[in-house]
Amino acid sequence: METRNNKATSFKAEEVNWDELSQIGILKDELEVDGHLDTLLKGEKTGVISLSLVLLGVDVVMDATLQLIRQNDSPLLEIVGIKPVA
Repeated sequence: METRNNKATSFKAEEVNWDELSQIGILKDELEVDGHLDTLLKGEKTGVISLSLVLLGVDVVMDATLQLIRQNDSPLLEIVGIKPVA
């Protein structure tokens, strides 16, 4: 269900490439246990999540929000890092 003006779009869990996401450290089971999976599948932005990712062979630890967006009719996970308050 796609709506206008950047409103949320719903996704099905089987649309998401969980194998690819698990390679960088984002696991479907962990998102489900933490209560973030339903939010993502609704196309909404999650609350702040602590992530430990492996990006291009580099370990990255960060706080971020996650959101599924549509790109070329496929779901894409958007990761927005949260800038620490100094």
